[in-house]
Amino acid sequence: MNQSIPVFLHRHALYEIFYGVEGTFQFECEGKIETLGPQDFVILGKNRLHRIIYTPDQPATYFTIIFDIVVKNGPAPLEAELEYGEIMEAMAHIDKEKYRRGHCHQSQRPLLHRIHHEPLNHQLGWLCQTSALYCELFSNLLREVAPASSQIRTPLGYKNIALTATKYIHANYTEDLNIDMVAKALNVTPRHLNRLFQELFGSSFARTVSIIRMEYAKQHLISSNESIERIAARVGLPSGKVLSKLFHEQEGMSPAKYRSLHQHK
Repeated sequence: MNQSIPVFLHRHALYEIFYGVEGTFQFECEGKIETLGPQDFVILGKNRLHRIIYTPDQPATYFTIIFDIVVKNGPAPLEAELEYGEIMEAMAHIDKEKYRRGHCHQSQRPLLHRIHHEPLNHQLGWLCQTSALYCELFSNLLREVAPASSQIRTPLGYKNIALTATKYIHANYTEDLNIDMVAKALNVTPRHLNRLFQELFGSSFARTVSIIRMEYAKQHLISSNESIERIAARVGLPSGKVLSKLFHEQEGMSPAKYRSLHQHK
C-alpha cells in the first residue's frame, strides 16, 4: 500500500502487521503516533483503534497483513502444540501492550516480493508456498520483538528431558517434590514438562511421582516391619492415610494386605 490511499481510524478482532518498504509514514494506535521507515514494523494486537496517517505529500510504501492464529481440529504433533503455545504467549504480551514496534536488521523485501508474485505465477502448489512464505515473514518479525528462546526440542531432546526428570524424582522422592521445582531444575516450564510426561509416559507428572513413591513403599513394606506412617514419611508422603489411599487406588488393597501377600514370598 502507499500514501495515495487514505486509511481511517478503525479496529477489528484480528492481528495486523505494518512493514515499511520505502519512505517514512506515521502509524497511530489509540492516540499514540509512531514514525516508521524502511524495515521498521509494527505488530498490532486485536481490537485496537488504529490507522496510517494520510500524508500524500510524503511518498511511502508499506506492506500490511491482517491475520489470526487458529488451531486445526484433530490431534497435532507435540512440537506443533508446544510451538502454538509459545507463539500465543508472545502474542498475548503484544495484545496487552496494544502493539509492539520493531526493526528488521535484514530486509524482508525479497520475501515480500515472493509473497506478491507467487499467486500471480499460479504454479502448482502456490497456495502452500504462499502460506509458508507468510509464516516465514511472521516468524522473522516476531523474533525481532519477542526474542525469547524456544523450549521446543527434537524428539530425542524431549526424551532426554523426561528421563532426566524421572532421575531427579528418583533422587529426591523423599522430599516435598512439585512440578515447579523439577521444571526449574531442568530450565523448562511446568506446563511443558507435564505435557512431555503425558506424551511420553501416558501420565501426568504428579501421577508419575506417586507411582515412583509407591514402588519404593512396596520395597519397604516387603523388606521391613516398619509402620505404615514411617514408610509414608520415608517415601515423601505426608501421612499413612495418604499412602493407604494410593494403595487402594493403584493396587486395590491396603498396604497391610499388600505386605501380608508379598513379605514372605
